[in-house]
Amino acid sequence: MKQSKDELYMKQILDFIMDGEIVSMGKIAKEVGISEKSVRNKLNDLDDYLRENDFGTIQRKPRVGIWFDSTPQQKEALSSVIDLKGNNLAGKYNPKERVTEILKIFFNLWPWQKITTQKLAEQLYLSVPTVLKVLKECEEWLEQYNIKLVNERGKGYCLKGEESSYRIALKNLIMEKKEREEIQKNLDYFFTNINVSTMEKCIIRAENSWKNHFTDESFYEILIYCCLAYKRKEFGYSLVGTHNKEELELLQKYNEYEFTVAIFKEVEDEFHVRFTEEEVLFLSIQILCSKFIGFSEDRVSLEDVKKYDNKLLEFVDKLLAVIGNILDVDFSGDQQLKESLILHLRPTIFRLRYGTPEKNDLSQFIKLEYKHVFRASWAISILFDEYYNLQITEDEIGYIVLYIQASIERRFTQYKAVFLTKANMGHAQLIKERIRKAIPEITEISFVGTHEFRLMDHKDADIIISQTEMKEKDKRIVVIPNMLSEKGIMTLRNHLNVMGSQIQASQKCFSPGCCLLFSPELIFVEEKVSSKEEILKVMCDAMERKGFVTENFFHTVMERESKTTTSIGNGVSLPHGSPTEVNESKVAIAILKEPIMWDNELVQIIFLLGFKMITKEEINRIQLFYKEYVSLIENQEAISRLKEMESSIEIYKYLIH
Repeated sequence: MKQSKDELYMKQILDFIMDGEIVSMGKIAKEVGISEKSVRNKLNDLDDYLRENDFGTIQRKPRVGIWFDSTPQQKEALSSVIDLKGNNLAGKYNPKERVTEILKIFFNLWPWQKITTQKLAEQLYLSVPTVLKVLKECEEWLEQYNIKLVNERGKGYCLKGEESSYRIALKNLIMEKKEREEIQKNLDYFFTNINVSTMEKCIIRAENSWKNHFTDESFYEILIYCCLAYKRKEFGYSLVGTHNKEELELLQKYNEYEFTVAIFKEVEDEFHVRFTEEEVLFLSIQILCSKFIGFSEDRVSLEDVKKYDNKLLEFVDKLLAVIGNILDVDFSGDQQLKESLILHLRPTIFRLRYGTPEKNDLSQFIKLEYKHVFRASWAISILFDEYYNLQITEDEIGYIVLYIQASIERRFTQYKAVFLTKANMGHAQLIKERIRKAIPEITEISFVGTHEFRLMDHKDADIIISQTEMKEKDKRIVVIPNMLSEKGIMTLRNHLNVMGSQIQASQKCFSPGCCLLFSPELIFVEEKVSSKEEILKVMCDAMERKGFVTENFFHTVMERESKTTTSIGNGVSLPHGSPTEVNESKVAIAILKEPIMWDNELVQIIFLLGFKMITKEEINRIQLFYKEYVSLIENQEAISRLKEMESSIEIYKYLIH
């Protein structure tokens, strides 16, 4: 078993204090080469391990120091399970790692195998009581997948659960540490009888053929599922047809289904095996919920969805009617909202049905920031039950709230209009009242006689309404012969929708091609720090926790900082790390409460880049980012707006909405 850095550090700490001498926290930190805070955390884990196994305790006394307190017998017992002289650490200090190691053992058992607590204790160099305690934690982990840890008297423990749940759980276990090296290590551990490299090539060939390219995370997920389909078939385990017939007939019309067929065709030809329809359906659902970095033009076609999923269209209309009724807002005319929800809910239905829920890291923020819309949106839970017999989760509600909130905010855009007329004041007043009631976002209307109108006099007008064609050419002008008719109102409404889209597009800092680079959980607002090392550590840690970069990414960022300044003027800094430590390209952003000295300049806004450029799509995206980023930082108004924003959501929406 390869030793982790945490284990190595804790072994070094234990070596240092093993003789029982009193030492200071600072001395341990200097000896081991980590911070005092890290030493403190590792001493806590180490003390837990020693106490659990009755090997002694770590004593700490303020202004005195730290020492290892144990009897000769305890020290001898400890030495028997931990190689204190060599470089390998046999015991597992970290409780989370112990849970992971035991789960890996269970998921790697042959179908007929069981394992006893004594055997687990021997393999992991733990006491039997400690193993029993860890098994309780394993049961909690398995419970979320409806998998049971069953103990057969005299034989030992094994896993019992649905085959689909087993595969999803194992996939998540393999992907627990998102670093490529860790995933590859787990693939080698679980699929020793499969040529994983060949399986990868099968998926890549299908990607290239279909011009669909997964993100790294999704690629590994699909790779794991393909390997599992092959391995479990050898064991005689197949997926049982428990799917909703109506939904599966619908799924077969989706492009994701045909894409899955193409992947399995590559695998079947290479490995000389045949997969069942259930395997294809299961994987196509996982692909439907996957993330892509490059799309073929017809991968997701709203028009196609409209052709064969009338139930979804009806569901979205009902959903908007229910929420609109509660909020007293008419969403029926918001085509952008409707289409966004259709495309979002398309995979959501399958995600909820087949056990791959999407975690929403912004749920708590959404509940607080948009609590009125959030509470109103809970009313749609009954619709999910009525239409799909599903229980909607709080995380999924959060995503819907963001779409609804964006629609509401769009409505607050106010327009100033000029109406060109030959009519008398009575008729003009009638038109004004008609517009006010039908289109309340037009908050100011001035009437100008056609003969006296000059375009240059109305630069501040958002829209110019004329009853006849005009010589002047201006995108604000709309010709509506009869403003009192229903057709006239609809023409004006459509013109405003187009204008609104154009205004939003002009306000975007980054185009849709860059959207995947940003994530609200990687945006930090009003941060109080005293040095660039401090804020960069915060940002790198967040990227590492999400699996976008490796644990070594921070070191490469600081290494580059030591060689050259990354301050680029206008109070902005653009640090970056090594592409070899990046799993998925992302940008972290920090807006500091007060500027800090960044080498020789004051900096308040930091864009931390974690980029890798392997595929053509990645290269194009990064090049587009740099091009648009230059425009952003040269715009003093944009920089000022970023500094004034108070939430990560606000910044995220400003950057891409």
